[in-house]
Amino acid sequence: MVWKVEQEKVVRLLKSEKLRFLIVGAGNTVIGYACFLLTFALMDPWAGPVAILVAAYLVALPIAFVNQRVFVFRSRAPWVREFGRFLLANSTIFAINVVALPICIRLSEGDPRVVQGVFVMVSTVASYFAHKYFSFSR
Repeated sequence: MVWKVEQEKVVRLLKSEKLRFLIVGAGNTVIGYACFLLTFALMDPWAGPVAILVAAYLVALPIAFVNQRVFVFRSRAPWVREFGRFLLANSTIFAINVVALPICIRLSEGDPRVVQGVFVMVSTVASYFAHKYFSFSR
């Protein structure tokens, strides 16, 4: 009986789109970092860090798209249009991060690790709304 109650709680939690977004996002973050490490290992002798970052991003992005589409937003719309929107939303957030990070570090005189941590939290919220109302909107 206790097991059934706990099981029902888990099922109810997984019905929460926001919770699924956080779980899938955490997984996508791990996958993205693993892509970066693998790409770094393969390209480091001949490519710079920006090229490595972009190459890893190009590998991790379609994986993140499939995960968000299937597990979070459960979309059945034509995938090509959604992928274009997903690419635009993620790339915009990525570009803002690349530009804003050094500016925020300089203005705040803060530790880059802390500043980036704040950006990750803000961008997670922005990403949820961008994907919910733009990438996977119906």
